[in-house]
Amino acid sequence: AGADAYGVCEGQPGCTEAPADDSIAFTLTVPSGWSVSGLDGIWADSNAPPDGAMLIFWRGGWLYEDPCNATGSPSVEVGPTADDFAAALADHPLFDATEPVDVTLAGYTGKYVDVTAPSDLDQCVGEYRLWDPGIYAQGPDHRWHLWILDIEGVRVVVQTMDYPGTSADRQAELQAMVDSIEITP
Repeated sequence: AGADAYGVCEGQPGCTEAPADDSIAFTLTVPSGWSVSGLDGIWADSNAPPDGAMLIFWRGGWLYEDPCNATGSPSVEVGPTADDFAAALADHPLFDATEPVDVTLAGYTGKYVDVTAPSDLDQCVGEYRLWDPGIYAQGPDHRWHLWILDIEGVRVVVQTMDYPGTSADRQAELQAMVDSIEITP
């Protein structure tokens, strides 16, 4: 699977970052029963609630000020590093995010953060969206597990997604895929 080619803040107001280097390659072991999505993600059956699961690669980006009213371009500026993105997620007053912790994945260092969508999405105008291009809640209590890495100066987000109803077997398969990742810059 390849990394998404979006830049760190490509297409966002005030962006001065160059588009991200899309030559970073990821190799991983995918269990039977999983397939590739149109977004270059890997999913089991679907990513829909109540028991979906998915693994995908992003760059991260600027954040929406109000994830329940995520219209237009994101306006919360985020710096280009793994630390910048992890801190912005954890510090956002409207996100249910864990504190970033140091992590190493496939020999690269970064931060790990969990983010959970609200149980009630009915108050949202459109999708509950954290950043764009990027993730949005597919249903209540959607959970995102983020390994935010610095790969030779390029921020890459390895993301798994699940729900409280996702089986322990599916969650173990997600973790096994993450553990099998090899990265070639």
